[in-house]
Amino acid sequence: MNKKQNGFSLVEVLIVMTIVVALSAGGLYGWQQWQQQQRLWITVQQVRNLLERLRSDASWHNQDRLLALSQTGAGWCLGLAGPQTGCGSSGQWQLRQPFADVRIAEMTAGLGFYGLRNTAWPGHITLSSPAGTWQVIVSAWGRIRICTTDEATRCL
Repeated sequence: MNKKQNGFSLVEVLIVMTIVVALSAGGLYGWQQWQQQQRLWITVQQVRNLLERLRSDASWHNQDRLLALSQTGAGWCLGLAGPQTGCGSSGQWQLRQPFADVRIAEMTAGLGFYGLRNTAWPGHITLSSPAGTWQVIVSAWGRIRICTTDEATRCL
């Protein structure tokens, strides 16, 4: 008698499950890398936006707007230099660390803008995370660029 069998053998099911687990593990690792890259990119954009607002305000009011970095156990904070405009209170002229894995590795001392025709103290802010490193660069004429410092340096 010839019996017709329906279904899969145990070996076939185990092979398929092994393939699914391997693909899932690779996808999870890729997803985590992508999240780290996005967190770093969002932070770089926020720092650039803060600098652009400071540049515009300095030009509009013809006043100096210098940037100060405050690093505590809770994270870092960028804000206006001065006693009343530091990171102790909330306001539009400060940026608190948005993600725990993104840190400010380096910042040029005295970085800021002067009210006269968008001039600035040139320098950079280096942001890093496990996903890589980006720099926000300010030229003497107030131009703000963002550049990656990985293998192929590119600026936006």
